[in-house]
Amino acid sequence: MNNKMKIALFLAATMMMGSANAFAASPSTVPQGKLTAAVTANSESPPVSVNDQIDKQAKGLKPGEVMAYYVKDKARNPLDQIFFTGKGFVLNNYNDYLKKAKETNAPSLAKPNELPEGYTFKDGIVFLKNPEKSSDLYKNLEEELKAEAAEGGKRVYTKTIKVREAAHSLLKFQKGKATLSIVASYIYPSEPIGGTPVPFKNPNEKTETVMINGVECTYTANSKETDHLEWVDEEKQIRYKISAENMKADVLAFAEKMLAE
Repeated sequence: MNNKMKIALFLAATMMMGSANAFAASPSTVPQGKLTAAVTANSESPPVSVNDQIDKQAKGLKPGEVMAYYVKDKARNPLDQIFFTGKGFVLNNYNDYLKKAKETNAPSLAKPNELPEGYTFKDGIVFLKNPEKSSDLYKNLEEELKAEAAEGGKRVYTKTIKVREAAHSLLKFQKGKATLSIVASYIYPSEPIGGTPVPFKNPNEKTETVMINGVECTYTANSKETDHLEWVDEEKQIRYKISAENMKADVLAFAEKMLAE
């Protein structure tokens, strides 16, 4: 596995929806380069990787905090931009989840009035929203971190902020040892990218269209990852995704109950 792939996997791990710490990194947070680069150019202590430093500081975040960080290295950060990782809220009580989701204006996601047979609520997670590129907050953070980097000798510069808005909601349900997850995510306009997009088809995936209570859904079976069902609420601009491993009937049962209400 090459170094770029290692970094991509490392940073992807910080945004896993099922994480107990509810870390949510921006999808663009993938500084490229070697994992063993020292934090400072001249250090007598053993080298500390850039990723290890980011991970260590991220673990110190409290629920409701987002860390903006800037990697001062053209190889790892060729677009010379800032990145974010945050710690959301993990709530084991369903009413507490509903309260926090309302407080943070999280995407609308509630459990069905009647759960499919054998399932119980496990926990709910509210994931924080990163500052938008067009916002004054983003611009101020970028200016501050880059100004600090211009005068310092470190590789990574960070600043922690409090966030009151959410971008994703997640509910997890359990039946025996099996877990089923439902994610609701706001749909944001895509940022323009240069060049011509290249179509990509995952050879491990097989998709099919499923109509549920008049709503067009897409079921994706993946031989290497978890299967999932997706649909979009065009009016609210929210994407829903139900995931479970080898439990298509249960996934469809949850969707039928959700889309009937």
